Parts: sequence; C-alpha cells; structure tokens
Amino acid sequence: MKKPSLQFSIPCLGVTEDEGPPSFNRIFYELPFPEFPFTFPGPGFFICNGWCNGEGEFVQGMKLLKPDKSVLVETGPQPFKLTETETPFMAINLFQQIVFEKPGTYYIQILLNDELTLEYPLSVRKAEIEES
Repeated sequence: MKKPSLQFSIPCLGVTEDEGPPSFNRIFYELPFPEFPFTFPGPGFFICNGWCNGEGEFVQGMKLLKPDKSVLVETGPQPFKLTETETPFMAINLFQQIVFEKPGTYYIQILLNDELTLEYPLSVRKAEIEES
C-alpha cells in the first residue's frame, strides 16, 4: 500500500464529465450572499478532490466547518481504491441546501483515513449590492 497525494481540491458550481477529462465550472474561493441566514440555492455546489500517486484502499472524508470550527456538514466515509500509482481517482461531492447562518471564514477539511490532509478557508460575506 502506498498513501496517495491530494493533487487538488476545487470548490465549484458545476462539473462536466461528458467526454475527456472533467471540466470545473465557476470555481470559487468566496461566497457572497445577499442576506443571512442564507440557504445555498438550486443544485448546490461541488467540492472535487483528486488523489494520485498511491496504491491500495483508502477512505476519504470531508467537513465544512463554521467560523467557530464546529461542523456544519460532513460527507462521512467515502472508500476508494487505487490499483496503480499512475491512475488517479477523483471524488465529486455535491453539497445541497447548506444553510450559512452568518458571514465569516468557514473552512473546508479533506481527510484521508481519518487524518487531516488539507484545510483551507472559504470566505462567506454579505454581497455589496449596487443601488440604481
């Protein structure tokens, strides 16, 4: 068994996997909302993680943390298998109807076999609306 590397973690509003490699649509690093609390509308958003250069059976997990670092939502265990180091694995996670109670810095955590692999901030703010 060889532990894989996290090649990427991409928050986006859409993923296309028709033919060829996937395309990530409307990648974001912050979420501006008109009011709070705000329930993320429509089909939701995605966080896509790419694992590479590993071999064996593994379990991915993800958490979205509130500004106080308590858990807003988590995926639970997501098993995957890498049969050879040259073949990557991509996990596509859809988050729907997530309620953001207030603006602030939220955090995305990526875990591998229950160990934190990556944590990065997600800024959630009140949108500045131009008045006409």
